Amino acid sequence: MKILVTGGAKELGRAFSEELGARGHELVITGRDRKALDAVEADLNAAGVRVETHVADLGDPLATPKLIESLDGIDVLVNNGALGGPVGPTWQLDEDEWWHTFEVNLRGTAFATNAAIRRMTRGRIINVISNAGVQRWPYLTAYSVSKAAVIKLTENLAIEVKDRPVAVLCYDPGLLDIGLMRRGIERSADPRNADDPVWPRLSRWAQSLRDQGKFTPVKQSAALLARIAEGEFDDLSGGVITQEHV
Repeated sequence: MKILVTGGAKELGRAFSEELGARGHELVITGRDRKALDAVEADLNAAGVRVETHVADLGDPLATPKLIESLDGIDVLVNNGALGGPVGPTWQLDEDEWWHTFEVNLRGTAFATNAAIRRMTRGRIINVISNAGVQRWPYLTAYSVSKAAVIKLTENLAIEVKDRPVAVLCYDPGLLDIGLMRRGIERSADPRNADDPVWPRLSRWAQSLRDQGKFTPVKQSAALLARIAEGEFDDLSGGVITQEHV
C-alpha cells in the first residue's frame, strides 16, 4: 500500500514511518523540516523502503492537498502532524498562537482529509488524536479542544462516506515517553522555568503517570497504527482506536 504520513520525520511520526516501512509499505512523508525529512528518507532507503519526502506545512491549508492531488493516488492517509500549542491559563495566552493550533491540528487535518477522500477509490484515513481530546487537559486547551474537534470531524466524515469503501478512524497512540509528554518533563527540569506556575505541575503529572506504568511503549504504539493502516479496524469507522485494542 501507499501511505502518506504527515509529520512523519520526527518523534512518534518517525516511529510510525519506520514501522510501516518495515512492513513493506510504500511511504510518502511530509513535514516542515527538510533536514529531518532527508535523514528519515536516507535511513528508510538504506533499509530497502520505498519512500519519498516533501516539505508541507500543515499551517498552509493548501500545501498537503496540493501534494495529494499531485500523487498517483494513495491508499492510506495518516494525519499525524500537529502542534502542542501554547501552555498556561487560557485567558493569559496569546490568542493568535492559541488559534494557530487549530489552524494546524484541525484545519490542516480537515483539508488533507478532504483531498484524500476526493482522490481515493478505497482506503482509509487515520486521524491521530490524543487522550487530550477525550479528557480535560487544563493549561493545554488549544491542543485539547483541537483534538476533540478532530474526533467529531472523524465521526461525521465516517457517516458521509459510509457508502464508499473508505474508512475514517481516530487513533489515540497512548501516553508516550516522547514528544509532548517528554518535552513537558524535561522543561520543568530547566532552571529557567523554576518560577513558572504551570510547567512544574504538568511535569509532576506526567512523571506520575510514567511512574505508574501508564505510558505506552513507542514500538507498541507504532505497531497498532500499522494494523489500523492495514485495514484491521475498518469495521469501526468513525470510532477511536486505543491501546485497549492491542
